[in-house]
Amino acid sequence: MKYFKAKYILIFLILIQGCKSEKINYFPSEIDIKWMYSINIHSSYKNEMFLKRIMITNVKKDKKNNKVELSKLYSDGSYYTYEIDENKKTVFRKSVVLAFNEGIVEPVQKIVYPDLTFKTNEWETLEQLFLVKGFQPPLRNFKPRSKFKMNHKVIRRNFKFKSRNRSFNDCIEIEGKGNASFIADTRSGPIIVDVINNEVLCNNIGLVYQKRSELTNASAFGNMELKKYLINKED
Repeated sequence: MKYFKAKYILIFLILIQGCKSEKINYFPSEIDIKWMYSINIHSSYKNEMFLKRIMITNVKKDKKNNKVELSKLYSDGSYYTYEIDENKKTVFRKSVVLAFNEGIVEPVQKIVYPDLTFKTNEWETLEQLFLVKGFQPPLRNFKPRSKFKMNHKVIRRNFKFKSRNRSFNDCIEIEGKGNASFIADTRSGPIIVDVINNEVLCNNIGLVYQKRSELTNASAFGNMELKKYLINKED
């Protein structure tokens, strides 16, 4: 009798765990969801800070053969389209239309998240520099767009994240590391950039926090840091 009770309890726990995992959603795709973010960009050169806000809205969604095509409109006019494979649990970026002149050097089409359940602990993506820029003549406003490989790793799971007097449950933290190089002046050698990116995604919310650093030893460029905070999410 004890054996059967233990067996049924085990089956029950497995079913509960299965139901719980089905409800986990770090990339919500419902139409008209809006995310408002505060973005702070800090430069070590003269200790300058740049502040802005941006809203991201799910504006279009189509589903076919267990694949969801989702388009996101940014308040600056940029337009991103993703494909979510519900079987493989992957998020694939299909297209990007930017509202400004600076383009994307890295491949536009690429897998962003190879496993939305994050059973895959480590993966690699191709990215590019987008924070570093020159602050001294003759390199003032020079912006390198070098490509590099970013190695991502899940460093925390199932934790409560607190940000700006708000708490979020069932969160996961991803750390990405990579390095790139570029030549700003042919009279000097390549400048090395160390890149560190941390993201916190929370269940049924999506991205709630991001910190990205692009670090150099070049006095004309210095170090750049971006912090992105979720202000509000509207369903």
